Amino acid sequence: MELRATATGADGDGAPSRPLWLGQVSGEVEGLARRASVGLVAGDRAEGLVVLRELGLVFGVAPVSVTEAMLSGDPVCRWDDLAARLAGCPLLFDLEALCWHREPGLDLLRFLRLHARAHGVVALWPGRVKESLATFSAPGRRDYVRIALADMSVLRPVQTRFPDEVPFEIERIP
Repeated sequence: MELRATATGADGDGAPSRPLWLGQVSGEVEGLARRASVGLVAGDRAEGLVVLRELGLVFGVAPVSVTEAMLSGDPVCRWDDLAARLAGCPLLFDLEALCWHREPGLDLLRFLRLHARAHGVVALWPGRVKESLATFSAPGRRDYVRIALADMSVLRPVQTRFPDEVPFEIERIP
């Protein structure tokens, strides 16, 4: 996936320009767009959606709700059907639907890695990410998910006041 320009040039000539913050992290953001790259946005949902929208401006695509993809038209019951609906959608949110709907033999991280084969994927994690562990729900519940993170990026939203401030921090989990 190619990083795209998002706004009209400062001189009003209509030439595209990139978000001001992109210059500080362009290499990391390009890494998120590479095939097989998986990134999780951790933290507050509202702030995480801001991060996905900002990345959407850079990638030239809008974030997509996994829940809406699952339920639009005929509801999907299989992971590969969902993957087909999400083809070309590298920015995802509402992953909790995948925690509630578990197909045997395929876990959430594996689904994200399979989806990332075509292009990098950045998804808003619905639970907690601490160190190299992502969790959703609570132990003993049917929707409980506990994933050891490896070879991926974790993006944590940060408050910004100016357009040249990066709206997230990136941590690489080896």
